Amino acid sequence: MRLTRGRRSGPSPSIDWTRPLTQAPTAPADPAPVKKMPRKAWLIIGLAMALLVLNYFDRQTLAILKPVMKTQLAFDDEAYSLLTFAFMLPYIVMYVVSGRLIDRVGTRVCMTVFAIGWSVANIASGLSHSFGHLAASRVLMGAAEPGAFPVVQRAILNWVPVERRALAISIATPAGNIGAILAPPLIALMATGLNWRMAFVIPGVVGIVVAIMWWFTDTKNDSSAQPVPNVPSPLPEAVDDKAPSVKELLGDKRFLAIVAARMISDPVWYFYLFWSAGYLQERAGLSLAELGFVGGIPYIVAVVVCIMLGRLVDRYTERGHDPIRVQLRVFALSAALMPLGALITMASSAFVAVAIITVVVAVCQAWFVGYNVLLAGLFPVKINASAVGILGAVGASTSLVLNLLAGSLLAQFDYIALFAGLAILHPVSAVILFLVIGRSRTRRAAATGA
Repeated sequence: MRLTRGRRSGPSPSIDWTRPLTQAPTAPADPAPVKKMPRKAWLIIGLAMALLVLNYFDRQTLAILKPVMKTQLAFDDEAYSLLTFAFMLPYIVMYVVSGRLIDRVGTRVCMTVFAIGWSVANIASGLSHSFGHLAASRVLMGAAEPGAFPVVQRAILNWVPVERRALAISIATPAGNIGAILAPPLIALMATGLNWRMAFVIPGVVGIVVAIMWWFTDTKNDSSAQPVPNVPSPLPEAVDDKAPSVKELLGDKRFLAIVAARMISDPVWYFYLFWSAGYLQERAGLSLAELGFVGGIPYIVAVVVCIMLGRLVDRYTERGHDPIRVQLRVFALSAALMPLGALITMASSAFVAVAIITVVVAVCQAWFVGYNVLLAGLFPVKINASAVGILGAVGASTSLVLNLLAGSLLAQFDYIALFAGLAILHPVSAVILFLVIGRSRTRRAAATGA
């Protein structure tokens, strides 16, 4: 089977930026009532959020305790780069593998196994007494953590009505930010009140408990997942019930455009995730306790921004607008803010540096949500987990290279070169998405008379 593509009709018109969204001609004349979110769907979303919170909390622990652990286990920044490599190499491989496993086995088994796996790895990190033991635990964590994201995408498509998916995705996907919000103060509290090892062990135990709760809650048969029937939807590509192969997915230019955008833009997020906490302590002068107070600010803002943007896309979808084109405009406007990142090293105070990091983190998270909205709208349900897995893998691949080289680059060029280079990557990605997906949507609208 071939994935649906927009039909060509003469020369490719450009995207009309002047046409008001409220005047889109695609609104149905007699829209059907919008379905409410089922209660079980809210429970699934809640557990998915809890697991993503733990997912991000656990991976942040090492970054926050980096200055302490460098002394305790005797390693430097270049060795720390090797730890990020040890995490990200299996992370990349398992992103692809986990997506296919989820599409074949289902979300119940996969999420339970993944969550228990990374929780055990986190506990092992806290019990490490050498650099080698710590590196081995990061390998296990890297293998287990990426599967959570395609699980959440597929679980939302299984449980949530189509006209509520953008909101559900925008709530669940950035939930990891809550983990990043909670991590600085709670890790600082556990490290200073107990010891740094407990900052790994306690969240690991909690993760095992929540994984067991997921097992007893996510009882829906994945094979029964269907789009909501008899609901006028501006997502015609997403209603195909047959699952295409990965080969067919990789032959779709729209998917390849998203792949290219992820490869270019993802390193920004991973660099800030692994290195910004260290920068604020080692260069901006914040203590661990001070980082505990302000380190969560970027992620709080990111959660709020993502939910607001998801609700915005859903509102336009309910009115009959093409959510893909709305999402592309969100990408363009947010990408225009990213060059601010080049100014971090010029910040007059730690407060200004945190403010700029907040903007960058919020945009990165809004883009992750937006990518999932594109996948849900462009491709069939039964290939979405695989698509999320592929995208995560290619994005992490370029991020792995950057993080592996980051220690050497910092030694030679300092943070200024890295922050400046990363500042242009989202604008480049936005151009790619508009050139491929934006034009295909315009051709599709012209061909259907919209």
